[in-house]
Amino acid sequence: MTSDWTPTEEEARTLARYKKAREVERELKPATRIIGLEALHKGATPAQLAELTGESAETFRRLRDANDIPVDPRYQSRAELARARKVALPEAAE
Repeated sequence: MTSDWTPTEEEARTLARYKKAREVERELKPATRIIGLEALHKGATPAQLAELTGESAETFRRLRDANDIPVDPRYQSRAELARARKVALPEAAE
């Protein structure tokens, strides 16, 4: 592997923008999780929060489940099936 690599100006700008975006993400993530948790308590769906934040809906499903927030009754059976699959996965690995 060579150690004399130097990025082009365009590459350097792109990498610097990416680094800044990561810093901003780390700064905003805790507040976003708090807002998301409050929104879930108020009835927001993981899909709504995913659309607003660019995170996956799974991120907010896990946040909801970790905080024992009830699932909307319309999606209760689907949530129960997903939880059953999660429980069954470790047994299948044995």
